[in-house]
Amino acid sequence: MRIAVGGIEHESSNWSPRETHFEEFFNNTRSATTEELKVRPGDANTIVDGLLKGTREQGGQVVPLVWCQAPSGHQPTLETHQRLKEELLMPLRAAAPVDGVLLSLHGSYSVQGLEDGDGDVLVDVRQVVGPDCPIIAVHDLHSNISETMVQNATALIVEDTYPHTDMAERGIEAAKMMAGTIRGEIRPTLGWRSIPLFWAAVKMISAEQPMKELIDKLHELETQTGILTASVGVGYQWADVACAGASTLVVTDGDEQAAQDYADNLAQWIWQRRDDWQCPLLSPADALERGEAIGKYPIILADQADNPGGGAPSDSTEILQLFLDRKLQDAAVLYIVDPDAAAQATAAGVGAVVDLDVGGKSLAPGGDPVKMTAEVLAINDGKFVYDGPMFENLVGHHGNSALIRQDGVYVVIISEPHQPIDLACPRSLGIDCQNLRYICVKSTGHFRSGFGSIAGSIFNVDASGALTQHFSTLPFTRLGRKVYPMDPDTVFEV
Repeated sequence: MRIAVGGIEHESSNWSPRETHFEEFFNNTRSATTEELKVRPGDANTIVDGLLKGTREQGGQVVPLVWCQAPSGHQPTLETHQRLKEELLMPLRAAAPVDGVLLSLHGSYSVQGLEDGDGDVLVDVRQVVGPDCPIIAVHDLHSNISETMVQNATALIVEDTYPHTDMAERGIEAAKMMAGTIRGEIRPTLGWRSIPLFWAAVKMISAEQPMKELIDKLHELETQTGILTASVGVGYQWADVACAGASTLVVTDGDEQAAQDYADNLAQWIWQRRDDWQCPLLSPADALERGEAIGKYPIILADQADNPGGGAPSDSTEILQLFLDRKLQDAAVLYIVDPDAAAQATAAGVGAVVDLDVGGKSLAPGGDPVKMTAEVLAINDGKFVYDGPMFENLVGHHGNSALIRQDGVYVVIISEPHQPIDLACPRSLGIDCQNLRYICVKSTGHFRSGFGSIAGSIFNVDASGALTQHFSTLPFTRLGRKVYPMDPDTVFEV
């Protein structure tokens, strides 16, 4: 079995202030050239590593394409998209014919002038390999599934977990399905239903209710005869595209009508509980009060509107200013993306006291730079290895980084946009998060992978930032339908 493996991954927003350039798709540890992919061991927790490992476990020969991923941000240009696509398709054309294609596609990739980047990739892959070659793609949980994607794939699989701790697991599942398909043991058929629903981020956490009930329901479906896999995409809401929103996917063994019926029934089940997926917004100050009332530490504020994992610049200063104004002790902000401040701290050196303007430089909503007189406690090159379970064994590279402190408030400043996933990066700068009382993380949910076990209490807060969850304030023009909860009278019928 000759199975092609590769992918293009990007979570694209119309409103992110972060431009996404071609080079960013390759200058990171979540990318690999054809030659690098060929020898990659497959031992990290990524979808591509799972695809590689699973293909080899099934006795298949990996035909390496290319794997490119850029941090979430503004939609790439059409020219960038065409160049990326050619990087993927060129080795595929050279290797054709292949017995199957396994792809890691985010599922919320859109392009300037082309809403459905993932669908466009699948269309061109299908043109290269022909109508009978199986194509299976694995998507991020935060995926906007389009009809084009469904029409050009044999099967689509979505991660179950948030934080995404099952990336490699889902990749291995896709590889196993591919091997069974090539051997003629199964015949995947795909059912899909789009739901006019925007999901509150805090209600996506898969280990907590109500999301846990939904994931349990998916796993129960997968035990039924004839169902190969069942998935839900909760959507990525900061993209002004027609397919934005939740969706269901069910893959059966050779029964197209059953696949569609199961997808429809699951979509109805989700819609009937549409209010369960919503959550009132909470200010940082109110969250601090609630945390103090609980009295368990550290109190963690998830600054979800400034999450670089979704495309925000990660330099809003509202919560940093709040911590300083409250004169909090043993408090930390993780992380402010500010290469200028990181460079100044590095130049001053460990032990120096420097005047810095921190954050607030992206021109995104989120506050002005904060003037700090801070001691430089540590500096490094931003390289470390993730603890996991999310991104376990993957090398992180946050660029030139510094740990500074003013009074009782610590700030980790990094140069590249990344959200805090686990404790490894702060530890590399000498900060033990378990001993803190207050932590602001520029993250929505992935921080729970490493911080959940040490948290006294956790609050997702909606401070000012680029990724507000006041969805009705976003200037959508392309949805083409009413979406709940922005339009309370939205009707959903299958």
